[in-house]
Amino acid sequence: MDERAAVAWLHRRIGLGLSPAELDAARARGLTAELDRLVHPTDATDPWAGVDVPTDPKAGKAERVRVIAAWLDHLSTTSTPMLDRLAWTLHGWLVSSMDKVRSPAQMVGQVQLLRAQGTGSFPGLLRAVATDAAMLRYLDGADSTAGAPNENFSRELLELFALGVGNYTEGDVQAGARALTGWTAGRSDTRATFRPRRHDDTPQQYLGHSGIHDVDGVIAAAVAQPAHPDFVARRVAREVLGTTDDAVVASLVAAYEAGGRRLDVVVQTAARLAVEGGTDPAPVVLAPVPWLAMIRRSTGAAPPVAAVAKDLRAAGQIPMFPPNVAGWPGGKAWFASSTVVARADLAAAVAGATAQDHPTLDAARQGDLDALADRLGVPDARFSDPTAAALDAAPDPRTRLALALTSPEVVIA
Repeated sequence: MDERAAVAWLHRRIGLGLSPAELDAARARGLTAELDRLVHPTDATDPWAGVDVPTDPKAGKAERVRVIAAWLDHLSTTSTPMLDRLAWTLHGWLVSSMDKVRSPAQMVGQVQLLRAQGTGSFPGLLRAVATDAAMLRYLDGADSTAGAPNENFSRELLELFALGVGNYTEGDVQAGARALTGWTAGRSDTRATFRPRRHDDTPQQYLGHSGIHDVDGVIAAAVAQPAHPDFVARRVAREVLGTTDDAVVASLVAAYEAGGRRLDVVVQTAARLAVEGGTDPAPVVLAPVPWLAMIRRSTGAAPPVAAVAKDLRAAGQIPMFPPNVAGWPGGKAWFASSTVVARADLAAAVAGATAQDHPTLDAARQGDLDALADRLGVPDARFSDPTAAALDAAPDPRTRLALALTSPEVVIA
């Protein structure tokens, strides 16, 4: 891909899109500088700065919507897009959900943890998540004691977070559960507490290691397994490149090991493979939240919060409410009829909230489809003939913009 297309592609796959002015500035900086700027963010800001985040698990719907809206606003305006895109990805990987955690403050705390440590050591992040208050509530670790060890986190650590199915035994799950006992967090607590009297300190045989008796030993043994680097590399390859080709995965495994097991190194390597011709990335369907953040950024629009929350729920993806511990589905799942209709409603809301003098709406008004594609960050700056025909037939500029926002060229990165 040429440099202009590569810059746009980068911001759609490892960032959160660009406004027209930001895209021009990114092109001027050049591909190498832009990738470096994405991977090494500075001056990260707190999405909830100035927001009263309630600790009460009985917080009302309006309070929860306010907390979620603050995150959505941040995603569409962030100056550290790769950091925030990776935190969003981790939110669907190391999963907790408000429907069970209940406390908005605990959920915010977990997202802040993902933002703070997501671009660093992945084993370090796993260790932090294991004793995070929201995770302890979501996977029942808060109630796990020596007399009644709960296996939920121990199982998901191995199956979904670090290794994958087939790389552990039921005995490992049970041994890990015993070693993880003793950590607890109340419904309103934002920090976990270790209570030795609730902990089973008996040395366990775990994943082929002897003497495992605490959370540090569990995490160390899990990430020492041969399957771990491959598991992480495949997850990143699927997210960034849309492929789990063995040669690509091998390159990412090597980067993970050589780079101190840092996720940002793996993401950077995946991006370089694509933009420098090391591999051909496959199409990736943007999930509703990243897509919404991108179209808001490219239009400068901030539609009404209540409508956005309602339509995101209908689209199947609302922040802080993953459907289960496996996170959200991907790919073709986002083409379900209800999701497509909800996206159309969201696109209409964004188009309706776009300022009259915004360059994206101006391109739609003039019927300049190449300019419209460019301002929406479409890598080739061109719509397909079927999309162009549909846009030409639109009865007015805002309808044309809404149709463009749900076109395959915008929805598929």
